[in-house]
Amino acid sequence: MIWLLTTLQQWILFSATMLLTGCVAWRTLIAPAASATVEDCASVFAAGDSLTVRWARISSWALMAAWLMRMSLQIIAFRDPFVPLGDDISLLLFQTAWGTTWMIQGRVVIGIAGVLRWGVPRESGDGLSRPMKITPAISTLPVLVISLILTLSMSGHAMGAGSWRWAAVMADAIHTLSAGVWIGSLVVILGVSREGLNGSARATSAFLAQIQIFSPIALVSGGAVVSMGIALSWTHLTMISDLWTTRYGLILSAKVIFVILILGLGFLNWRTGTAGSGPKAVMRTIRQRGSWEVSLAAGVILLTAILVHSTKP
Repeated sequence: MIWLLTTLQQWILFSATMLLTGCVAWRTLIAPAASATVEDCASVFAAGDSLTVRWARISSWALMAAWLMRMSLQIIAFRDPFVPLGDDISLLLFQTAWGTTWMIQGRVVIGIAGVLRWGVPRESGDGLSRPMKITPAISTLPVLVISLILTLSMSGHAMGAGSWRWAAVMADAIHTLSAGVWIGSLVVILGVSREGLNGSARATSAFLAQIQIFSPIALVSGGAVVSMGIALSWTHLTMISDLWTTRYGLILSAKVIFVILILGLGFLNWRTGTAGSGPKAVMRTIRQRGSWEVSLAAGVILLTAILVHSTKP
């Protein structure tokens, strides 16, 4: 039961982090650039802006739940029945690096939720131009997201990398951030594009503009995911045969296969670009492949949730 709850907690944590990262990347990188390249699509981007804020808020609530679950599960795992519960909690919070990181993570999550609740209104009178504006409140979100991801790396397997500990922590943070920018942004773009399937030419134009901005970002992010993933694998494995002779290695191998499939679909979308029989046909094709990418990414997140609390070789 504890194993199942821990996996669920990690899955919620990683899924919410990925979606939140994608929302922030869309709001600060993709939407402003894409909206500047197309005309008469302000309403589409305004609707996407509202959707993104809503999803980001849901992600922050999920992060809060996962954060609280993590402490509860940690207490259950390390509970000493011969000492008062308060002593166990005090020991975890104030006498371990894990507790310090957990408390910092909580402050970051609360900060994210606060900015999204009071600093980023869902609707506004000038909503049509909102995607092109980076307000002071919105500009704090990338910093908070990076801080959140650093706390995840500082409480994971990367901290057990010995003399390479901090290099592993940075590699893990880049790995997670890049995955969020890549897959999280794709989720948002697919969500924003729903209106285009109902025959809206403006939504189709907005979608293709977003894909053009997203493609180079996805290429860089995908490259970072792969390169950092390879580097991290060497810190977690003792030899290459661990990939097929240990439980940890088998889970990691399955994750690698899923990532390769995602990269293949992404490469196919990049190679075909926006060429096709018509904008709407291209949009349907990219959406279909993008949906497959997201589905495979959900599998990667689940495998990662299992992997992070598995024993390394």
